[in-house]
Amino acid sequence: MLEAKDLSIDINGATVVKKSSFFIPKGKITAMIGESGSGKSMTVAAMLRMLPAGARASGELRFNGLDLLNATNEEMSALRKKDFFTIFQDALNSFNPSVKMDRQLFAFSAGRVGDDQASFRKEMKEILGKLSLSADILDRYPFELSGGMLQRCMIACALYVEPALLIADEPTSALDKVVQKEFLKWLRLLNERGTTVLIITHDLDVVADAADEMIVMRKGEIVETGAVANVLVRPTHEYTKRLLDSRF
Repeated sequence: MLEAKDLSIDINGATVVKKSSFFIPKGKITAMIGESGSGKSMTVAAMLRMLPAGARASGELRFNGLDLLNATNEEMSALRKKDFFTIFQDALNSFNPSVKMDRQLFAFSAGRVGDDQASFRKEMKEILGKLSLSADILDRYPFELSGGMLQRCMIACALYVEPALLIADEPTSALDKVVQKEFLKWLRLLNERGTTVLIITHDLDVVADAADEMIVMRKGEIVETGAVANVLVRPTHEYTKRLLDSRF
């Protein structure tokens, strides 16, 4: 589905991702793991063509054959609207605190696929119910909801859109362990409905609980890839071994 070949990212002359090559298979949950500053989020920014000022990406980055690094603005806009859906680390920052949830969830879901308000409210209420959320949150403000509830609201929007690829960038780091497990359960539900999932994380427990495949990054380089079941039992790179040792 998504393949990188010799992907490099420079920011103001400093290389933050070095000739990275990896593959994200369709229909799977893939976790990209590494310490802070390893280049994970910059890699995601390159996928979305949302690199910061002064950054430049080179190499190849293809989604279903489309060259993302050289795609037109119109092609990228279409991908972000329907094919890509991104959930960021702190869900509260994804919402405007002064606007009620119904307007914001509409923009994140029905507004992207062209549905009207009536269709949105009917379907969104059903989805919220599946996520153990009351429909009355549509009439509430973001600051009235917990972090876990806001993350589930983002999952609800993804379930509404049913994107080809969901990118979750450190989605559980602000959640306690109980809420984290619930969130990962909903990610798996979305995956079972056909969405490929990429989780960006530094938490091996998240990888073990949710992912099928894993990509290990260290200092801007891919050092190991493979099925989670294999890598966790037989890691080959010293950095991966240290990560596993630190888990216990």
